[in-house]
Amino acid sequence: MAKKTTKQAAQKRARKAMKAHAKSRERHKAATKSGVALSENAVQHQMLSEFGNMQNFVKNIVALAGLMRVEEDLKALRYNPDEVYAKFDLAAEREPLADAYAKADDYPAYDEKHADFWRDKRRAILKDLVTEEFQDRCERVFKKLILTKKGFKKEYRAVLAGHLLAQSQRVALTPTEAPLEDNNLWELILLATIKDHPRELPAAQQNEAEPATAAVEEPPAE
Repeated sequence: MAKKTTKQAAQKRARKAMKAHAKSRERHKAATKSGVALSENAVQHQMLSEFGNMQNFVKNIVALAGLMRVEEDLKALRYNPDEVYAKFDLAAEREPLADAYAKADDYPAYDEKHADFWRDKRRAILKDLVTEEFQDRCERVFKKLILTKKGFKKEYRAVLAGHLLAQSQRVALTPTEAPLEDNNLWELILLATIKDHPRELPAAQQNEAEPATAAVEEPPAE
């Protein structure tokens, strides 16, 4: 009798877990159809519960960007710059890189006209940079900082935002529901890597000179 009861309890827990997973999957499908990345996953709900709204969440990502310049653990949280620049054509992509370098003191900043370029670039290269090992490293750093920053509200909330973004990659049911290029943390680390390790760019190409107008010979004086 005891064995039967234990088996029934296990089956009940399994059905409950499957039902919860199915509900979560449906929320993800709805989010994907609406075009809102991660809008319904558990981490997103936690983001909103912690920060009230996405505007406040973004403010804390900006605060995290500031911490990445001064906090030793975060200063070391970068991609390998050689691997990053191997994905760039310094001559062909000189303009957006020069723009990023010009805003070196502000990690998230770049001219809005280059937004599509950076999103395409993130899509192309982050799949090789955001490895399981790198994600583990990020989570260890943020878990440590969450403990050490508890008495500092602004810094604590900034690292909490970073931790939630790091987690969001792993709780998504499929990679297509958590595009790497749309994760603010991976974007921030990419820009920080580029701005911390600028490369010499080829000189800007000059426009070809207009063909000279043939001189009109004046008739000989009579």
